[in-house]
Amino acid sequence: MNDQSHRAPQDKVCGYEYTVRRGDSFYLIANRLGIPLRDLLEANSHINPARLMVGDVLCIPMEEDDKPPEQEAPETAPAPEAPVPETPAEEAPVEPPQEFYPDMSDNLDQPAKPPEGATEEGECPEENRYAVHQGESIADIQLRADVNRYTLEKANPSLDIDMLTAGQTLCVPKESTPCPHGATYILQKDETLESVALRLNTSLAALLRANPCLAPSDFVAGRCIDIP
Repeated sequence: MNDQSHRAPQDKVCGYEYTVRRGDSFYLIANRLGIPLRDLLEANSHINPARLMVGDVLCIPMEEDDKPPEQEAPETAPAPEAPVPETPAEEAPVEPPQEFYPDMSDNLDQPAKPPEGATEEGECPEENRYAVHQGESIADIQLRADVNRYTLEKANPSLDIDMLTAGQTLCVPKESTPCPHGATYILQKDETLESVALRLNTSLAALLRANPCLAPSDFVAGRCIDIP
């Protein structure tokens, strides 16, 4: 670890610290840890999102809800006069938790039911069927598959892709489908999805939604994007 890596300020109150790994971004870390992106950025305002480096130590803020609630002394209830013995109920069998596959390639190899978004049976090829993970959003699937939102909307016309549920089958084509554009902004050198979202005062999801023709990897210098 070099001495130039960023570290959380000494006076910052953090729930805990997180060390940046290869491939991390503010959006992916906030999504993985289940905290709002704005809270994570405010807790680490000393770090430029466009200059996030492997080995940087981030302050992970603690929500008020994370604090253990104060327990109140239980009220003393009068003892029953004559307790009636109860017949023990049969215990329901415990079902094992549903497993999700760690990455998209493994997931696509598993048999899946026809996508709910397909207009006709068999319209989506078997290799393009994808089971949605627990807590996964359409933006996560875009980042995982590197396709634009317009492609997913066209492949799943009867689904509300902003209201996905765990285990739901989605049709995810291998390549993006091009589409027309609207009011724009040209990406500058070294700008990232996170830094552009901050500059335009919007969220990452809104930026992807406003540019359904672009995959996450298409946000490069010189690219003209639509402003949400």
